[in-house]
Amino acid sequence: MTKYAPCGFDCRACEAYIATQNHNLDILKQHQQSYAEQFGKSISIAELYCDGCRSEGRKISFCFACEIRLCALQKGYETCAECKAFPCAKGKYVWQDRSESLANLKSWREQD
Repeated sequence: MTKYAPCGFDCRACEAYIATQNHNLDILKQHQQSYAEQFGKSISIAELYCDGCRSEGRKISFCFACEIRLCALQKGYETCAECKAFPCAKGKYVWQDRSESLANLKSWREQD
């Protein structure tokens, strides 16, 4: 599970993570434009560099400040699947119907 974010998202599927690892500025620019169109917010390319949520390296600015990630780190969990309070309100914007990250977390929880 080392390539998974605490929320259950697979970092290896993230455009910003892939572009950072492949040093692909064009994809980062596309991701920047997509973010602006989707959320109406401007984000710099530097804020999109990412080495994965649980890495010691760079993180997308909004992932760096993510309540889910910060909560899991504070509790010493790799993912929210380890938490007795899962699923909680912190993840309601991520863990919606047919959420792949929610399915991942539930699956890992069942394995334990």
